[in-house]
Amino acid sequence: MLLEVVLVICDTEVTSADELIMKGRFNMVEFGEQLRRAREGKGMTQQSLAEQLYVTRQSVSRWECGDRYPDLLTTKKISQILDVSLDDLLAGKDMVKLVERNPVIEKKSANYIMIALYAFIVFSFLITIIDMIIRFPLQSQAVGYSDIQLIVINILGIIIQIVFFTYGLYQAVKGTLSPKRMGVVIVAYFGAMCITGSENIIRYATWQLVCVGIALIIPSIIGAIASFCYFIRCKNDKIWSRLISVAAIWGIIRIVINNYQMIRYAEQYLSMNTTVRLVLQMAIYGLILYQTFMLTKKRKNAIEISNTENIENIEKQKNLID
Repeated sequence: MLLEVVLVICDTEVTSADELIMKGRFNMVEFGEQLRRAREGKGMTQQSLAEQLYVTRQSVSRWECGDRYPDLLTTKKISQILDVSLDDLLAGKDMVKLVERNPVIEKKSANYIMIALYAFIVFSFLITIIDMIIRFPLQSQAVGYSDIQLIVINILGIIIQIVFFTYGLYQAVKGTLSPKRMGVVIVAYFGAMCITGSENIIRYATWQLVCVGIALIIPSIIGAIASFCYFIRCKNDKIWSRLISVAAIWGIIRIVINNYQMIRYAEQYLSMNTTVRLVLQMAIYGLILYQTFMLTKKRKNAIEISNTENIENIEKQKNLID
């Protein structure tokens, strides 16, 4: 139910973004038609073009049918191979919109690694929640009301993460993990961190420690808001990507400090379960940093290519006037 609500909200954003991206499928079909004409004008088949681009013939067919856009670098190669300008294939604004339509991670090897990470995250969370459910009856006699509250909070946070990372895994396998869909997963993760972090507020009685607990979840709140603005609302201001990076780096530092203190002061060694959770959380924050970096890079490249094309068109017009 929670996933459906979030997706409905995001779908309204996707629809409005799609109005910017393609108003239905108009721009994509227009691009595909321009690509087909340019290819046929060169006397090339879909197979021969695909071989020069190092992609499958089915990929070229999907581009021409309007099902998908190629990435920016591939679009540039197409313009060079077919000897047409990028402006003839794709309007400058559409280059920027293309980034919001395509998956953030398009390189196959990187996408496979991301799929493996998503699968590891989902599997690890499932194991964790199963372990909590199995152990609860064994410890039920020694568990108080406050402990039950903490267990419920942890289970709720884990369930949210399982649902949304499963959604991300499904989209990554399909090759449709666009910035907005990726943003849904990242916002949900930071939201879950806010929920699980609230256990410190419930656990401690003194107001000083409650304030410390609130301070600890503030970076997660900032991360959720920044991810929503940067990934879902497509706000390209540098402040949002930087806030996401700061929230993720803070999460990594907090994990390292907490585990270091546990080993040094509590004189405890990391159990297998704790070690898995440590690796899991580090992997998630590392994934968020990488995804934010890749989206920033793609948006920057799109703007640069668009600006270059605009300058070239202005120069051509000046030459024609002269």
